[in-house]
Amino acid sequence: MNSRGYRLLRFRRKAQPPGRPRHTVAKCDRGIYVTLEWRQPRDDGGTDITGYAIKCRGRPHRYGHSEDDAEWTDDDNCSPVNVAGNTTQFQFTDELEQWRRYQFAVAAVNAAGQGQFSLFSDDVNIYHGEHCCD
Repeated sequence: MNSRGYRLLRFRRKAQPPGRPRHTVAKCDRGIYVTLEWRQPRDDGGTDITGYAIKCRGRPHRYGHSEDDAEWTDDDNCSPVNVAGNTTQFQFTDELEQWRRYQFAVAAVNAAGQGQFSLFSDDVNIYHGEHCCD
């Protein structure tokens, strides 16, 4: 009760899935790995973020020239990845196929469910040789 004798009501917002992670960036790390980094969403949905889901899409990249007319497709060689909520990066070490271009997106997860995926990152190209990329 307050000083006038009225009972104060406090409303809690029902937990909802979190907003989109921001600034998803994929980059080559030492020429052999692809490191994906992102920022937490501005809106956690009213409860702690417990994890992140990562997806990628790919298209052919042949002989040093991109196949610009090729469609982006969900890539079988890049299975969805789940990471803990206390991190904002992930490193792909051997999951990616040579001669393909990849883009990555991240979605935050909380007790209410998975939020929307971020915008896709810029392209990362995987060339011949052992995990070489640019």
